[in-house]
Amino acid sequence: MGLRPSRKSTQPRHKEANDAKNIESTSETPSSSAAAAAVESSTETLQRDAWTARGKLLIKFHDAISRALNSPEMKQKCYEVASSMSSEEESEKSSLANHDYDAEATLIVQNKHKRDNDVRDKAVAVGFFTFFLLRGVPMVRNVVSRRMASASRYKFESAPQQVKGLNSSTILQQPTQQPDSGSPSRLRQFLRLTLDVTVSAAMTVLSGTFLFTPRPSAYIEDMSKLPLVEGKSVYAEVVCPPLLNEYKRTIQQYGRWPVMSSPPSSSATAVAATSSNSPTLTQEDVSLNIIRKFAENCSKRAKYERAILEEQNALDEQKKMGTVSIPRPVPEDVKVNIDEDVFFLIDDDAADDGSTTCIE
Repeated sequence: MGLRPSRKSTQPRHKEANDAKNIESTSETPSSSAAAAAVESSTETLQRDAWTARGKLLIKFHDAISRALNSPEMKQKCYEVASSMSSEEESEKSSLANHDYDAEATLIVQNKHKRDNDVRDKAVAVGFFTFFLLRGVPMVRNVVSRRMASASRYKFESAPQQVKGLNSSTILQQPTQQPDSGSPSRLRQFLRLTLDVTVSAAMTVLSGTFLFTPRPSAYIEDMSKLPLVEGKSVYAEVVCPPLLNEYKRTIQQYGRWPVMSSPPSSSATAVAATSSNSPTLTQEDVSLNIIRKFAENCSKRAKYERAILEEQNALDEQKKMGTVSIPRPVPEDVKVNIDEDVFFLIDDDAADDGSTTCIE
């Protein structure tokens, strides 16, 4: 008879191997967690630096736009257009010359009217909600108190008390009832109504002033559409050159536009983009993309004006951007590549000196 090998001798070896693997895994866990923490901290630092850089870039663009809007040339142009639209008795020649800016002035008024109406409607809604809340809560409280009072009326009446008179005769005395507190006086009601109206009006004014005030990006978005109007454009003449100059400096510094473009709002691509792990756009990113759209519209205006001058065989004339009267708004199918075209639209020295002449 042969001897069978014992199974007890193999079990400790497997157990030792498993213990060694567990020790290795436990020793690797702290190092992997430390590496993950280091990677996470580095990504947070990179994101913070990127947000700071985009914020500084946004400040530069806002500074360029604000300096252009507050320039003496802009004030003079706006004064001339406003005076031409308000005055009724003018010569035919001057009226025709100044009517080239009517389309742009009309669009500015429409955008302002739209923004004001939007803020007013929201503020009035807040005021009405506050008034109904202030008036509704006491009414509900009064209804609840009346229900509770009516429920407590069903009680056994107390037995009449016996009172002895002078002639030793008993007199039954009915329990006295406390008079119910009547409704508040008219003066008190008037004061409550006045207080509720005052608080509601204050909420309307405060919400319209602070809560629903449009962001600066909303005004820049309205401003970005002005270079596309028919006729002449003051914003294309005064605001576009320094904006394009700042945009060119940004491309020279980063090599490309440093902000991710906005996804389409209504499409399957937008749903896929939101569901994926792609980074979301911050408020600074949205504002910078609106400024880039502004620069694209300036480039479209410059190309369209150049095409009109080619048709009129007037390319030899050096005209500023925005001073060429176009017969209709700039078509949407005008193709531009702003990252490349910006190097051929504006001269750095001309923009710094205040001149807005476009170069070929």
